[in-house]
Amino acid sequence: MRKLQCSRIAKACAIVLLLACSYAAGLFGLYALQYTDSVFSDNWKNTGAVWKALQERIFEIEEGVNIYVNLLERKQLEKTGGGGIGNQEDMAYLQERLDDMQERFSRENTWFRFRLTNDDGTRLLDTNLVEGESFLRLVKGAHTKTFTAGTAELWGGAATDNPENPGEQSYGFVLQYGLPDEVSEEVPDEFYAAFVNYDIGKHEFDVCLTGFLNLGAVAFLAMLYLLWACGHKPGDEDIVLTWQEKIFLDFYLFGMFWVAFFLCACVVFLGESIVRNYNPELTDFLQVGLGASCAALAGVITLSLRTTIVRIKAKALIRTTLLCRVVRWTVRTVQRTVYEYVRNLPFIWRVLAAFGVYILFTFFVLETWEGITAFLWLLVNVVVFLWLGWWAIGLHRLREGTRAIASGDLDHKIDTKYMPLDLRVHAEDLNNISVGMHSAVEEQMKSERFKAELITNVSHDLKTPLTSIINYVNLLKTTEQTDPKAVEYIEVLDRKSLRLKKLTEDLVEASKASTGVLSVNREKIGMCQLLDQALGEYGEKLEARQLSVIRTIPEEEVYVYADGRHLWRVIDNLLANCAKYAMEGTRVYVEVSRGQGRGTFQVKNISKEPLNVPAEQLMERFVRGDSSRSTEGSGLGLSIARSLTELQAGIFELAVDGDLFKAEVTLPQYGG
Repeated sequence: MRKLQCSRIAKACAIVLLLACSYAAGLFGLYALQYTDSVFSDNWKNTGAVWKALQERIFEIEEGVNIYVNLLERKQLEKTGGGGIGNQEDMAYLQERLDDMQERFSRENTWFRFRLTNDDGTRLLDTNLVEGESFLRLVKGAHTKTFTAGTAELWGGAATDNPENPGEQSYGFVLQYGLPDEVSEEVPDEFYAAFVNYDIGKHEFDVCLTGFLNLGAVAFLAMLYLLWACGHKPGDEDIVLTWQEKIFLDFYLFGMFWVAFFLCACVVFLGESIVRNYNPELTDFLQVGLGASCAALAGVITLSLRTTIVRIKAKALIRTTLLCRVVRWTVRTVQRTVYEYVRNLPFIWRVLAAFGVYILFTFFVLETWEGITAFLWLLVNVVVFLWLGWWAIGLHRLREGTRAIASGDLDHKIDTKYMPLDLRVHAEDLNNISVGMHSAVEEQMKSERFKAELITNVSHDLKTPLTSIINYVNLLKTTEQTDPKAVEYIEVLDRKSLRLKKLTEDLVEASKASTGVLSVNREKIGMCQLLDQALGEYGEKLEARQLSVIRTIPEEEVYVYADGRHLWRVIDNLLANCAKYAMEGTRVYVEVSRGQGRGTFQVKNISKEPLNVPAEQLMERFVRGDSSRSTEGSGLGLSIARSLTELQAGIFELAVDGDLFKAEVTLPQYGG
């Protein structure tokens, strides 16, 4: 072992192995990281490359619409005689750009499919679909985006003032877009490349990850050997210190930290450059730089660990570290008694100062007394001083313990050792109170966990037979039934089974929301945009019940600090509540406002049934405004909405005035 520790050839081989394996492991790790998008995506259309390409296409379409509008405005200007040579040149340039975009979006050049309509969907403005081709059948999971553009009066839909240029009229557009499920090399665009890379990543990820782990393990073993053998040299039994150990360790590690930080930045920069670069010659150069940076980073880490271990082996860590020297001197200077006295000084200062004044007064008074009388009097004062100090320290312990328990630290125990009897009894009572409170809190938490687990387990146990029922009902629906009663019964089974499935899902979500086990990822959310999306989804349901929506939304977006998924569920539940319980032929008022650093969303409607239930009771579980329980609701929607709102640090309020139902959601405004 000693020979192996001192072998220079073995150390040289370990260094070469460490650098070479770190070099290769960095490259394998980069490509494994590059392929993770394919591995962790369930479909090639959900990869990051596809989403990035889709966003670029959407931007081009919006730009094309603005070019088209600008071109039409210049044509109108030409008709009125306001155009000149410059205007004609601009028209030619815009027409050329528009032709290029139309060519780029043709079916022969891209797999991107789209439909562009006006804001009310009454007029098709542009598409790359062939005549008679169904967009929804061609594109599964299509996306929709609304935007405004233009100033020309060309399309239907309501015109609104442009806030960027008052007096200008802008018109709304709706873009439906998506990709077919399958693409081929007939059109080798960026989407086909993402499709091919997705399949490649599925196969190459395991190879790259295996290479990274194996090479990383070899590099790690080489590093361990170098650290084990460091400080040993042939012919010397003691640990040998080098020039590195002459530098203070904290200064040395500080410098190495910034070198390592620079190398990490180089690795990140080169990795991003390799991923985004398509020049083979330049890519080879970048790969060499990335591998070299990884090898250098491994070397810096090894050197930092080496000098630390050598100092530990030589028992020179403290004397070669400036900070350790300072800390050691401080610890030796501050003794335990001094620390306790200083820690208690702010509390007992008044007692000690008052008693000090009393001692000085007594000393001057007793100057005229003689002999033993003066000595006894001074001795009594010393005893009283010690006794008061004993009480002051005990009282200070008692106050600190009480403050800790009051702040929520139920595990805190007051030290009753050497405490005066009366204070000790009080402290023991406080300790017993904390034990009782701790037990009560544990029992409450245990009860809540039991309820949540019970609901989850029961719902899970119901899920399997319920799924079987739904599947068999679907099979029965596909069979030919001659008996009209059988068809009716199958429809009832289908409706009721789906309702039961929705009820179990709501029950689980209500349990998770009330216990706070749901994860909350708060970010900047546009409340107006989210409301528009929700109203778009519920448009048909509201129209079916002859409910007209009155929107009051500010021109500027109201951004709140919330979780997008949870806020969507809150708005969804409130709109679903309107669709179920609002009186037919009435109005539904939705309003978004801001004020006092908070954003507010409000829904008001007239109930079709008398609201004989208090507003607070409506937010309880399984409580419904429909006393006849003739609707398909579960009675959990408002309870879930309130719990999700409170999880986002918001306020959920209900108000009932006769048949008027009002719900209000208030959330912290982003940046407010």
